Amino acid sequence: MSRALGPRLPDRLLARLFADAAESRGEAVLLVTTDPYGVPHAARVSYGALLAVDAGRLRLGLGEGTRSATHLRDSARAALLFVDPELHLCVKADAVSLPAAPAHPELARFELQVREVFEARDDGPEGGTTPGGLSLGESEELAAWRERTVRLRRSLAL
Repeated sequence: MSRALGPRLPDRLLARLFADAAESRGEAVLLVTTDPYGVPHAARVSYGALLAVDAGRLRLGLGEGTRSATHLRDSARAALLFVDPELHLCVKADAVSLPAAPAHPELARFELQVREVFEARDDGPEGGTTPGGLSLGESEELAAWRERTVRLRRSLAL
């Protein structure tokens, strides 16, 4: 079961997405876009690729030329799934493409306007706890991501 929370991000998620709060997190978020045929496309993104502007808006950075960036430009819709021991949220949003940051032309930037937030509830067959969550893994990829996070988040703030 899930319940609608409205068009604003809850405080416990905002705390993760403001400023540099997400900088050291190894968790990932699932970004769902749709291709031109309406088929869902899921991609794992880091918390470092997201920045809260306020409770109703997020900035998202993706690699320029990726399928996720292309689908997001074409459909202007996205869903973000936050699944870990503390959060079970689905954020549905409308997307607007932003100009490239001069220092990061390889980054496709988007502003997401939150349309609706849903929270999974623990009552019923779909409920329960999530002992882990999506992660980026412990690898050189994670170490490199941590180094790029500060630059990425600065370019999203422009």
